[in-house]
This record gives sequence, structure tokens and C-alpha cells, in this order.
Amino acid sequence: MSKKTEEATQEVENVQNEEEQTEPQISFNQIAAVTEIIDLCSTRGAFKGAELEAIGQIRNSFAGFVDFHAPKEEEKPTSAPSAEGTEETSE
Repeated sequence: MSKKTEEATQEVENVQNEEEQTEPQISFNQIAAVTEIIDLCSTRGAFKGAELEAIGQIRNSFAGFVDFHAPKEEEKPTSAPSAEGTEETSE
């Protein structure tokens, strides 16, 4: 083999090793989608009765995770003017 061919082969192997070593990632939206998919499949009758308990437990785990980590809507304080701060004293 020529030196150029060996270098090209080594480079391809390095790239393949780097791709294999990357940790698989899962997004929050994908987890939320799993809950929706389970709900949809359940509605369409895709599961047998004996499977429902196990599927329900998994679905509830995913739904609990999504509910816990979902961005919370911040409550906006009502900014009604206070009557105490607006009174003027006259002497």
C-alpha cells in the first residue's frame, strides 16, 4: 500500500471511531413525543389488554419526567397601585 492510501485509511478509521464513541443524545421534545405516541396508540387500540399495565407505567414515567422538567410559566404579579403609597398629606 502506498503511504497516501495508508494515511487515508487511517483517517477514515479515526473518523469512524469518533462517531462510534459519541454518546447517544435524546431531546426533551423526543421524550414528550413518546408520551404522545403512547396515548395515540392506546386510543387506536394498538395494545392488548395484558400489555396495558406495563405500557401505562412507562407512559407515566415519561409524562412525569416531562411535567417535572417542562419550563414553568412565571406568574406575573398584578401591579395594581397601592392606595397607601399614593396618599398625600396636607398640613
